Amino acid sequence: MHRVAVRSIMTISYDKAVSAIIAYQSNNNTEKQSMSRCWSVLLAAAFSLSASAPAAAQGPDTLIFGTTHEPDSIVYQYARDYLQRLCGEIRQRCQLQSLPGRRSEAMLADGSLAGEIGRVKEYGRKHPQYLRLDEPFVQTRTYIFTPAGQPVIDSWEALAAGARTVSYKRGILTYQLKLDALKPRVQPHDVQNVPACLNMVINRRDHACVYDDGSLSAVSTAMLSQGRIGKPVEELNLYIYLGRDHSALAGALNPAARRLQTQGLNAELHRKYFGVK
Repeated sequence: MHRVAVRSIMTISYDKAVSAIIAYQSNNNTEKQSMSRCWSVLLAAAFSLSASAPAAAQGPDTLIFGTTHEPDSIVYQYARDYLQRLCGEIRQRCQLQSLPGRRSEAMLADGSLAGEIGRVKEYGRKHPQYLRLDEPFVQTRTYIFTPAGQPVIDSWEALAAGARTVSYKRGILTYQLKLDALKPRVQPHDVQNVPACLNMVINRRDHACVYDDGSLSAVSTAMLSQGRIGKPVEELNLYIYLGRDHSALAGALNPAARRLQTQGLNAELHRKYFGVK
């Protein structure tokens, strides 16, 4: 009977283990004396199980990576496919989760995420405690969307000269830094997503919206015909960052990323999702 109880305790959590012990004692009066002798054995098993339990956000076999890109965006779909191939190279199961920027940042800080995918190089300067993989996994292009009938803007200098209020998607650190540097000539503010950014211009509430083509979805792409865009302002390299508890993975992931690049995976995914090499 005691061997059965120990095996049962090993399959449940610490709290449930203690409840099971109490219930066992109260319902089996004839065995109270013998049960008390194995109390320490049961508690030791329960404590051992509790100490080895994985964090709630990550399973024992799957690493969770966060991204600030919405599931219907180009970069999210690219990143999802890329992450599966990259982790497959090192025989590790990984999962991509779309999260608001500040929440993803907080979860990486507390260890709930193994890493973040789709952050810019400036993110590493802000958070030197995280390890950035050597090479960007994708490159996107930054554009400035302006109202129909207005001149196109295709440089940061032209933006400062020709726009007063400018919106951008929340959580894009590089846009925040660049636009803050243009104050007070430009009054920037962040919005929830790219469709909201474009709508601010279409509805004449802002003079310009700064976005990158990787953040576009089918919905936001269709909205571009209601305004104007010029040449790309800049190219934007996006990286994978590893949290402090998972920085050792870089030793395997960096060579794996180089192998995939050599095999042509990056070019293949770029053609698939962006339509160009």
